[in-house]
Amino acid sequence: MSSLQHLDHNGAALAFRFRSGAGPLLVFLPGYMSDMTGSKAEALDDWAKANGRAYLRLDYSGCGASGGDFLDGSIGRWTGDALAVIDHVWPQGKIILVGSSMGGWIALLAGLALGERLAGLVGIAAAPDFTVWGLSVGEAERRQLERQGFFTRPSDYGEPYRYSRALIEDARTHLLLDGQIGITAPVRLLHGQRDDAVPWRLSLDIAARLAASDVQVRLIKDGDHRLSREADIAVLIATIEELL
Repeated sequence: MSSLQHLDHNGAALAFRFRSGAGPLLVFLPGYMSDMTGSKAEALDDWAKANGRAYLRLDYSGCGASGGDFLDGSIGRWTGDALAVIDHVWPQGKIILVGSSMGGWIALLAGLALGERLAGLVGIAAAPDFTVWGLSVGEAERRQLERQGFFTRPSDYGEPYRYSRALIEDARTHLLLDGQIGITAPVRLLHGQRDDAVPWRLSLDIAARLAASDVQVRLIKDGDHRLSREADIAVLIATIEELL
């Protein structure tokens, strides 16, 4: 396993693991309240090691092994975190971004910022704008927000999700589904049709809005939100190899 390193950025020590190798650099961006130890991130590390490829995985501020308070995090801040670590380990050269769920939103924003350096992008149940279509706030939650600055919801994956006022307000300035998404690099969008968190039709909407002409949506009929079964990971790796 590549060694755990830290980069001081924006008042937090960002944790990351970088494996040197042939480019373009492959970057894994985890989902909401997730980190770089997930099964997809680990599987890509094994693949990169076996194939001599450059690979980066990281934890956003307030997540996993990184410093900072999770409730200070936001789409804009976490995108900035990802770009800071990318620039630190790979200041020049092409990049392929792989974003899971919320990481797909961050991948799209980071891809726009990278411009010509973006060689390709893979979304896994990509969830841009989820604060709009997936986070309707009820009256009790609104009172929680006013009282303590965040509200909680149960999660199927461990500790309850926490949603802060900072996240919701910042997200409004990073919405992508209200116009064209100016990414011109090749994009592949993987989505399970049994996804109960992010509607699979969202990937079709993203595809329609991308400026790129080389865009494919791949639906996995029996796939869930995580797409972390062995067969799902095989599809992910085959997709990355095709982009390379």
